[in-house]
This record gives sequence, C-alpha cells and structure tokens, in this order.
Amino acid sequence: MILTTETLLNTTVYGTASGNYDGSSQDFLSEVKRAANYYQGQGSIQTVLIQVEGFVGRIRLQASLNDDPVAALWFEVYDYDRVSPTTDYHPVSLVGNYVWMRAEITDFSAGTIQTISISY
Repeated sequence: MILTTETLLNTTVYGTASGNYDGSSQDFLSEVKRAANYYQGQGSIQTVLIQVEGFVGRIRLQASLNDDPVAALWFEVYDYDRVSPTTDYHPVSLVGNYVWMRAEITDFSAGTIQTISISY
C-alpha cells in the first residue's frame, strides 16, 4: 500500500499573511487537494491531521465527489471548533469516496495552525 500525504494548509499564524490567508480576515479556504477516491475507486479511508497551537477558531473539513474541483459541490465532513486557545495534535479518520478535500477556516482569531494534511 502506498501512502500519499497532501497538505491542505501549511503553517498559518494569526495576523500574518500566508497562502490563502491575508493576515486580517477571520475566514478563508485552504488549498484543494486530492482525496482517497481521486484515482477512481482506489479507496474510501483518509486520515486528516489537524495540528494547532494556541488556536481559536473553527476548521471545517469539506469534501466533494465531483471530478472538477472548480465546479465542485462541497459538503462538510468534520467540524473542529475551538472557542478558547487550544494546542492540539488531532488526527481524524474519515470514511467516504471523496475525490477532493479542503478546509474552511472561520472565526480565526488567535494562534497558529501548524498543519492540516490528508493521508490516504
């Protein structure tokens, strides 16, 4: 079995622009990455790792079954909501024939997102 890891979001520090985060907005999207079923039926189990430090906000993992991520219909598969500063190493196993995944970050008001990654 070959293990593939895709990074949805690299280190993102509250108040510092990085990737899709402009440094001032509380809401943004991660990059879109392939999920376990991208290769047409190769799997339905993926593990997402959320690693945060002093994080306050909400991370919603979203998936799509569409082939085209630009035209994809997205739906929520996991909700990670922290209202007080949290430091956490949080793996989540998801079962579903998802083709694409992304993270929607909302209410981001403190801390650092070390990584959000998906392995399958």
